[in-house]
Amino acid sequence: MADWREEAARAVVAELGHARDGGGWLVLGKVRPLAAGDWYAADLRGRWIGREHLVRLCVAGAAGGVSVPVEQYRVHAGVLRLRVAGPLPRGCDRVWAEVRSPRDLRRRVADGLLGLDNAPLADRLAAGELDPVPEAEPVDGLDVEQAAAYRACLTPGVRLVWAPPGTGATRVLTKAVEDLAEAGKSVLVLSADEELAARFAPERPPVDPELASVLDDLAELDRVGARLSFVDEQLAGYDHEEFRALAERIEHEDRIGGLEAELAQTSELHRVATGRLEEAQAALRAARVERGKVEYERGRLAQAAELITELERLTPERHLSKVKPADRRLLREQARVSELIEEHLAAAHPITEADITRLDEQLAETERALDEAARVESDAYLKVVALRRHILKARANGAVSEEDRQRHADQKRRSLAELHEERETLRAGADDRAVRRKRLEKRLVWLTEQVIQQHREFDAETAATKRVLVTETIPERDFDVVLVDRAAALRAADVHLAVARAGETAVLVGDFRLPGPEVRPAKLTENAVVRAWLGTDVFAHCGIKTREEAQRHEGCVVLRRQYTGERALANAVGYGFLDGDHRNAPEVVLVDTLALPELCRPYQRASGWSPIGGLLAGRLTEIHGGQGESFGLLTGYPQRLGVELAAVRDADPALSAVAGTARALAGLRFDAVAVDLLSATDTVQRSLLIAGAAAARERLYLLADLGAVKAAPIGSALGAVNALRLQQEIEVRQAADLLAPSTAAEVAEHLAMARESVWLWAPWSEEEVPDLLPAVAAAVERGVDVYAVLRPDGNPLIRALRGCGVTVVRARTAHRKIAVIDRRTVLFGATHLPVQGERAEALVVREGPRFARRLLADLPTEEQRHEHQPEATGNTVPAPRRGRNRVNATR
Repeated sequence: MADWREEAARAVVAELGHARDGGGWLVLGKVRPLAAGDWYAADLRGRWIGREHLVRLCVAGAAGGVSVPVEQYRVHAGVLRLRVAGPLPRGCDRVWAEVRSPRDLRRRVADGLLGLDNAPLADRLAAGELDPVPEAEPVDGLDVEQAAAYRACLTPGVRLVWAPPGTGATRVLTKAVEDLAEAGKSVLVLSADEELAARFAPERPPVDPELASVLDDLAELDRVGARLSFVDEQLAGYDHEEFRALAERIEHEDRIGGLEAELAQTSELHRVATGRLEEAQAALRAARVERGKVEYERGRLAQAAELITELERLTPERHLSKVKPADRRLLREQARVSELIEEHLAAAHPITEADITRLDEQLAETERALDEAARVESDAYLKVVALRRHILKARANGAVSEEDRQRHADQKRRSLAELHEERETLRAGADDRAVRRKRLEKRLVWLTEQVIQQHREFDAETAATKRVLVTETIPERDFDVVLVDRAAALRAADVHLAVARAGETAVLVGDFRLPGPEVRPAKLTENAVVRAWLGTDVFAHCGIKTREEAQRHEGCVVLRRQYTGERALANAVGYGFLDGDHRNAPEVVLVDTLALPELCRPYQRASGWSPIGGLLAGRLTEIHGGQGESFGLLTGYPQRLGVELAAVRDADPALSAVAGTARALAGLRFDAVAVDLLSATDTVQRSLLIAGAAAARERLYLLADLGAVKAAPIGSALGAVNALRLQQEIEVRQAADLLAPSTAAEVAEHLAMARESVWLWAPWSEEEVPDLLPAVAAAVERGVDVYAVLRPDGNPLIRALRGCGVTVVRARTAHRKIAVIDRRTVLFGATHLPVQGERAEALVVREGPRFARRLLADLPTEEQRHEHQPEATGNTVPAPRRGRNRVNATR
């Protein structure tokens, strides 16, 4: 075994003891649905977990249980986006991942190095011996230098490609991989580039359609359950029987007026009907009297009618000429009867049979009229009685108050009666749904296990047999060609292990101007072996540290034409040789912080962070996020990221922004990029400017003090910025214009909105905010917990605040004029020094729970840990250590 293998492995083992452990299945965070179909997202920004740590993913509850396998996922700028086969069941709201810990990854590298046998290309690379770049031949779609890099990928040997940002390295690698694969070569591409990974990603076998069906069925049950929960929530405090009774009361009361009007009308009808009945009765009596007056005549006429009938019987049928003696007797009888008839008619005269008939008909008609009048009167009477009963019943229920009417109207408007019926229906099927859910969940568990096992087998087969493999971790098999992307950012030990997997060709593409490999902890670089194999990039390992050395080296291709990025700035601070089309360059804006000097001062000596970075990060995120653009903030110091990332996350509901170091965000591009050049060394500023110029598509913000830029020496990073400013290549804007500070007097207005807690660091004086103490006292009276952090140096505010009921926290260092309200709203007081106009006390406000919590944890930083603290008196307490004990106790 060659010496370099042992040295590289020893360096990795030295770092291994300090690497983070904790692999296996971990909860990464909550998922949120995205607009695109079955895609979801989880926020990993600020976490140690990257794409290289993820093995398999599923979505489950906080405690595990029922889970759904993830079909597809990608990680970009700290945001994990994943796709599942269907809607997530109830309770599945967290993404779980089987992860490889950093320690596990480092251990694999160490074992791989120690297990190397025959690796001629890696041996030559370890010795710094590169193969000459082959003669370049024209290649369609590539410029001259890109064609040379492409030929290097297809020619046996080991070589380097210096690819500054925007020079088309991904285009070269993509074409080379495609042509190598077509030629039957196996290719390993060690890269974190999402575009490359997606282009050559293997196609997974289709998911069992039953999984989607089960998820849809569970989603339907969830919808029913959610509907029932919604209905229950809407019906809270609702009494259906009371609603019905109140509706009846309101109906009766509303009808009283109508009933009374109807009663009056009906009573009038009854009165008229009664009169008509009386008239009919009188008419009947009169008709009966008239009829009674002719009873004698009726009798004589009746007798005459009978005699007439008898006379008709006695009339002979034969002719009188033939009358016999018997017939003569009949004639004499007829004469007698006729005489009697005449007597009866004479006695009845002048009444005739027609008069009798007329009187009978008149009496009958009067009786009918009486019957009809009696019916009408009876109907009217019964209706009057019914109406009176309804009115009495309505009045007996009591008067309905206006409050009752409003409550009933609100319940009708919200359709609570209908919701009540719906709830009864939904509850009736609850048992059946519970049985069905249990069966579906049991089936889903089995299906998830099957899919995860299929993924495991597929990944293993892919790693072992796939011709083209794009990955961030080094596999254990060999390939014909190994291409390493962003090689200058990787540890030399890792690069050598990757090259050792190549049988014919290895090409290392990267940019040594960008931040190189990082060793954690940094003190390990005191070891020469660690420094050589972990802290040195592969270009330096081969003797290439400058532009001239790269251009002279026969084994290094230099890409010179830049197609994207800010070429002028990149050349000014680090390259000097890039050319290309300047039309694609982003707009550069220098955000001058000179007018707000107090917000630029470090608030924490250990980390050096100042409020201005977080404030501008949050504001720029809001501006570009509101326009649907992505945003990235680059800082040179990881210690500052806590506050800046917290501000970005608060202002970024779309998960399109991130804050990080140039090393962490290397290779990523954003629509807008801000570079924090405050309180950074020239070396760090240069690195940040190079990274920012490469990352920005449309706009690049430089956060700096314009005074420092103007005073920067020629040749420095800020000097280069100043030169571009003088050439009018850079627009200058004031930070105050972006932050829009208000007047200090508004502090009292914000305190008036506090509901839970207020923290004040070195509060504003009464001269600056006259209403401060009254507002504080009012907050205490409302039950708000108010704390004030002050130096115990006789500050006159201590007594006044204590008199208002404020808990005074003593600290050796009290940062001036900061307030955190309800752990959400942060106020910064500052002196505004505009270019034109008078200086004034200003107030900068930042909303966001993460930003506020971060400040509460960080601000009390220099408390008297080991010095004797005087015994606390009144409501004065010592400052919390590291801002945790006291602050966390009141969260």
